Amino acid sequence: MIAVENISWSESKAGSTRRDFLRGIAGAGAFVLAARYLPGDVFAASNAAGTPGGVADVGLKGPLSPSVYLAIDTDGTVYAIAHRSEMGSGSRTALPRIIADELDADWARVKIVQATGDEKFGDQDTDGSHSVRGSFDTLRETGASARLMLVRAAAQQWGVPEAECSTGVHEVLHTKSGKKIGYGELVSAAAKLPVPKKEELKLKPRSEWRYMRKGVASYDLKDMITGKATYGIDAQMLMTRRRWRCPE
Repeated sequence: MIAVENISWSESKAGSTRRDFLRGIAGAGAFVLAARYLPGDVFAASNAAGTPGGVADVGLKGPLSPSVYLAIDTDGTVYAIAHRSEMGSGSRTALPRIIADELDADWARVKIVQATGDEKFGDQDTDGSHSVRGSFDTLRETGASARLMLVRAAAQQWGVPEAECSTGVHEVLHTKSGKKIGYGELVSAAAKLPVPKKEELKLKPRSEWRYMRKGVASYDLKDMITGKATYGIDAQMLMTRRRWRCPE
């Protein structure tokens, strides 16, 4: 069990913001009592997923980027785009997990990058419960493309047929020789290869899914329940005001 500690209410900082409200009920004991009964893996899952601030505040970076939704850096870090808004349904976690599953990525090495509004991401409407259904095939193909490019890079490096290579968690394997190599070591070479055509991809059968259809705590849940997550109400906007006067 997890107990939330060191959350206190300061009268000098009292106000009407959402964070002030959370601090207030924490000081009164209600929030601490509720958090004390949260399972430990709620916090563990959030911490394992990467950035201290929850969702990564950096854009996609890394030489291997077969689509706008994914990039892999030379240290093996996977940057996955969440192109829909998080509105409490878990879509920000679900969408990158589709990519991670087809990629055979280690979820602990995935950083989620929240997309800004941009037509290159296609439909970004977050409504109608269609975020996963509408993006499922595209995101699976994104992960599968990167996986195949990594396999081909490893096969070339080892001088073996790509058909003899497979992937484990965040690595390419050659069972016959016992060789294996991590994704980070392959991305530079893989990035030089052409992105596979759709008909070349072999999507994983449901029996081999690692993450899809499996429950998991939201990527940035810890930030949500401790008041650190950024919500729409937190956005700072510059507004201009102009006064119009009827002619006399």
